[in-house]
Amino acid sequence: MNDTTEKKQLINVLLVEDNNENKDVITYFIRTICKVDSIGDGPSAIDMAKNKQYDVILMDINLGLGMNGLEATKIIRQIPGYESVPIIAVTAYAMVGDKEIFLNAGCSHYISKPFTKQEILELLNNIFSVN
Repeated sequence: MNDTTEKKQLINVLLVEDNNENKDVITYFIRTICKVDSIGDGPSAIDMAKNKQYDVILMDINLGLGMNGLEATKIIRQIPGYESVPIIAVTAYAMVGDKEIFLNAGCSHYISKPFTKQEILELLNNIFSVN
């Protein structure tokens, strides 16, 4: 046996979030099961996805000025290898119908802000069967 079969593999996450406090909190919440790369805008997220294969993308929807998270998601979905990678809409948009809009736009999952550490870990556990 080698070290890679004995050690748990961390989930490779691309966190796309323009708010530094949110970025820090989310990273803190998932750091025990994930290796996190973070970026604050859509075009940079697309570049990172082109250069590295992530297991999951946590995508803020409202990224401030410029490209929003849904636009970035649509482009990332066209990158070879990202057709079925989980992209989780991480957003404060929580009105009736918002979740369906994000899922129909290419996101595979949805979590509304604010969320607890337990909620985000349960979602990732459901996706990856992580303990």
